Amino acid sequence: MNIAIFGASGGTGRELVRQSAGRGHQVTAFVRNPHSLPNVSGTQHPVRSVVGDALDPRAVASAIEGQDAVLSALGPRTLRNDPLLPESMRHILAAMQQNGVRRLIVLGAAGVWPGATRDLSAPGKLILNFLHSVMLKQVFAEHREMQTLIRNSSAEWTVVQPPFLSNAPGRGQYRVRPDTLPARGMRIARADVAHFMLAQLSSSEWVRKSPYLSW
Repeated sequence: MNIAIFGASGGTGRELVRQSAGRGHQVTAFVRNPHSLPNVSGTQHPVRSVVGDALDPRAVASAIEGQDAVLSALGPRTLRNDPLLPESMRHILAAMQQNGVRRLIVLGAAGVWPGATRDLSAPGKLILNFLHSVMLKQVFAEHREMQTLIRNSSAEWTVVQPPFLSNAPGRGQYRVRPDTLPARGMRIARADVAHFMLAQLSSSEWVRKSPYLSW
């Protein structure tokens, strides 16, 4: 399958590139710095890199042309006001529609929508609610704007909502819930998030849904 990966140089994006290339997909990695891509030598297809800014609609469109699916692991560049998430998604959705690409799988964040902490312990709820209302208030607002654009689109989308991300090795096992984080589900490896995101390329179970994912 031909897939474009945005945010390919970030922690989860690098896992997406490595795992998708290992599965034999033909990967187009959208990056600002091509030297930040992981080494995937020995895989069936070389990774094609498109260097550009996700706020540039022409650069975004050049990466999406000829693809079967789009994955985004873009994240905010600052805790202050940053248009990257909603603006880049506008360009991605427009380019997908222009090129007839339907499948979109996006990295979100647990806590963006009410109810995510329902089954967590009291300390877990306190931590996520503090992040939501104080430390990451602006970041979560930008996530909500991005996800609202996605939900209102005609794309066959899935937005994956993990809690705190770890660089630990993936376990290959995790819990998935449709509307809230699993009990005690405060952490998961980026490798496992990438594993789940890539599994959605061949599944319709979570199309137009926002599953929560944790260990």
